[in-house]
Amino acid sequence: MLAVKKGSDIALLEFSDVFMLRVEDKQVKVYTENAEYLIKKPLYQVEETLNNDFVRISKTTIVNLRKIERVAPSLKGMMFIQLKNGLKDNISRKYLPDFKNALDL
Repeated sequence: MLAVKKGSDIALLEFSDVFMLRVEDKQVKVYTENAEYLIKKPLYQVEETLNNDFVRISKTTIVNLRKIERVAPSLKGMMFIQLKNGLKDNISRKYLPDFKNALDL
């Protein structure tokens, strides 16, 4: 479970409901299928609590492998990722080997 905030409300999310965690405007945002939440902890601390379904794809982003719709080549050796809820991001070259390893590629 992941404790997150939306406004003044606190919600408990199942890991399986989380699509992506990303640092934006110095805050960690947690994305689900239809909503986004904030979490107080820094990304590296949240990463320690996540299960093996999650992998870091850049310095600022962690994704749920089970929520990936497609992966495609992008610019300069990077890969592009699209999640089932429409969110998109790039997998940086630094994290690409770990990403491929997590997918057994």
